[in-house]
Parts: sequence; structure tokens; C-alpha cells
Amino acid sequence: MDRDIAAERAADRADALAEAVRIDVAHVADLEADGVPVRLYRPEEDVPVLLYVHGGGWVFHDIETHDAFCRYLANATGWALLSVDYRRAPEAPYPAPLDDVATALAWLRAHGGEHGLDTTLIAGIGDSSGANMVAGLSVREAAALAYQVLVYPPTDAFADTASRRTEGGGAYEFVTADMDWYWDQYAPTDEAKRHPEVSPLVAADLTGQPPSLVITAEHDLLRDEGEAYAQRLVDAGVPTVAWRALGMTHGFWRRPWEFAESRSAVRLVASTLRDLAAAPDG
Repeated sequence: MDRDIAAERAADRADALAEAVRIDVAHVADLEADGVPVRLYRPEEDVPVLLYVHGGGWVFHDIETHDAFCRYLANATGWALLSVDYRRAPEAPYPAPLDDVATALAWLRAHGGEHGLDTTLIAGIGDSSGANMVAGLSVREAAALAYQVLVYPPTDAFADTASRRTEGGGAYEFVTADMDWYWDQYAPTDEAKRHPEVSPLVAADLTGQPPSLVITAEHDLLRDEGEAYAQRLVDAGVPTVAWRALGMTHGFWRRPWEFAESRSAVRLVASTLRDLAAAPDG
């Protein structure tokens, strides 16, 4: 499949900026995390932090396409967000994007306090391929995050699920052939695809993973593998909540100005984070 990736990236960004409803956050700053560009959204001083990893099939999207949503999420949760502008495939396949996320997290731990952040409580959150990398980060280092929110995560490069056939067969914009292409850009070899940091669903042992919230969409080809991952976490003894957005397709999450279900999902995340911060060891 020959694609003009540069042109698609430009069109993707233009479309995202045109549809977004951008709101103010008390403090927004573009920073560098040991060479990785990041954007900090801080609604107030001395608050916990969400490490945000954007989706886009590891190929598309960036901190600009997700800027409006990150502003919304920071204000809705009361937590700061550090959005990571990681290197993208195919120019930089696995492990480069995941390494950038890990670098941003290490920088946050070391320097977040200098930017008015409470780094004693850091959670990870990502959508789609970003959720895959949050899960991959936790597989790499189980204690990396206090909590993880995985929004319609791809979890197995070789998944053969009912939702890939029923929801990815052409009835909706996001189709299985697209997902297969994305996997090939991020993990070009079968060996890479089978790595548990890339396909966490096939990890031998998920014991010790952080407590998790897994959000899926009813009409998304990734639905079944996301929910299967939630079940594997439960089976491993990890406190996990799975929440399916009924009637929704892939991409609903970052459009709270359009979908009530997105706003409901954000409220669920906000209440989960409040409980996390209020816990005795939070």
C-alpha cells in the first residue's frame, strides 16, 4: 500500500485543528524531556501528573492534533498532563517511539517538581496506538506508573477476533486493513510484532502491572483485543475496570465537544483519578 505519509500527516493535522474546540488551561508550556518534545498542561500548582501518549497508528497525529483534547482532560481531571511528541513510524519504528515515552517519563520523575508538579503520583494514559505504548511501558517496567488508562488499545499484532471482522469489515471508517498497515509500520518484522512490549496481550506474565482502566468502543475493530487484555489483567490479579462505550466507533474519545460518550468516559477517568489521589498510598 503506497501512501503519501507527509501529505496525510498534514491533512490529518489540519482536520484535527479545524474541528477542535480549544479551551484555556492555567499553564501550558512546550518543553524538552532529554531531547523528546513534550507539552505540559497544568491546571494548578502541585498536582499529580498524567503522562499522555497520543494515538494515530504510530504514524499519524502529534501533540497538536491532541492539543484541544489534552486541555479539556487537564481541566476535567484537575491533573497536569505531559503530552509526548514521540518519534513516529515508519521513519522510527519500534522501539524508538516507546523509548521516547520512557525517556519522557524518566525526565518527568527527575524534573517534574521544577515545573510545579507532584511527581509522587504519575499515571499513564493513551488512546489507540498511544494506549498500546502505555501498556508496553508498563510491560517494560511494571512499577513505572501508579495507574494506566488504556483507551481502545491494540494489544496483539496477530489478533484474530470477531470485532476485527464485524467492525473492521468496511461498515465504519477504520478498517482491519488499515490496522494491519499500522502494525507493519511500527513493528516491521514478526519478531518485533511478537515482543510483549508491542503485543502485551501475549506477554507471559502480567502480574504486577499497574491498576488499569480499559475503555473500548462498541463499533471498533480493536474492541475485543482491548477487552481481552482487561480480562488478562484481571486474571493476573491486577485491579482493572473495563468500560465499553455503546454505539461508539474508534476515535470518539478525543471529541468531547461532539460525543456525550466521550464526556462520560472523561468523567469516569476523572473520578478514578480522584479516588487514586485520595487513597492512603496515593
